Amino acid sequence: MRRRLVSMVLVACVALVAVGALAYHTAYGTWWGTPDRIHYCGRDYNRGTSDLTLAEIVGFGAALPGDAPYPVVKVATVPPVVGQPLVAALTPQAEQKRLGLPCAMVVYLKTGTDAYTGYVLSGGP
Repeated sequence: MRRRLVSMVLVACVALVAVGALAYHTAYGTWWGTPDRIHYCGRDYNRGTSDLTLAEIVGFGAALPGDAPYPVVKVATVPPVVGQPLVAALTPQAEQKRLGLPCAMVVYLKTGTDAYTGYVLSGGP
């Protein structure tokens, strides 16, 4: 009886890991590594430049059109709950509506102490 219970628990754990791996692969296009794509704000973003620093990302936000630099803020966690921070220079809502833009043209996934990988919007605004 005890042996059967242990076997059932083991099979359940293996199944849970397999389902988790499949779900991760489906969502991010890779097996447990740095994602090939990220879905954020109803849009898809594809992996681009890696090894960017936060200072570089803030500089990119300052170069965007408008009266003031766009704030670089944490917008999500990838994967949700247990993952790494996803940051973006958010386009102000007034600019989004006026110009028909998405939330952000690029998002950045933290991959190290001060290292980020950029993800570029797939398709157009």
